[in-house]
Amino acid sequence: MTLTKHAKQRMSQRIITLQDIYTAVKCGTPTEAKNNLICYTHGNIYVIINPITNTVITACFIKSYTKQLEQYAKLNNIGFYAAVRQQRRSQIVS
Repeated sequence: MTLTKHAKQRMSQRIITLQDIYTAVKCGTPTEAKNNLICYTHGNIYVIINPITNTVITACFIKSYTKQLEQYAKLNNIGFYAAVRQQRRSQIVS
């Protein structure tokens, strides 16, 4: 499995690990996405894969988790990606 430059950038911004990607693909629920891509959803993360080239296109959070992060950012008067870093790092450590 290879990662696009875009996927690497998004993973870095969102503190999404390779283990998160592999878990989503292995254990997640696959659904069809645009342009013959596959979306794997597991927990709070979804991953878009090109099944022909076995390439990760992007990785993101599901909408409900994104809203939760936005609320956390607002309550703590910090930016969205600062909230992502705080929340994701605390989840990884726990």
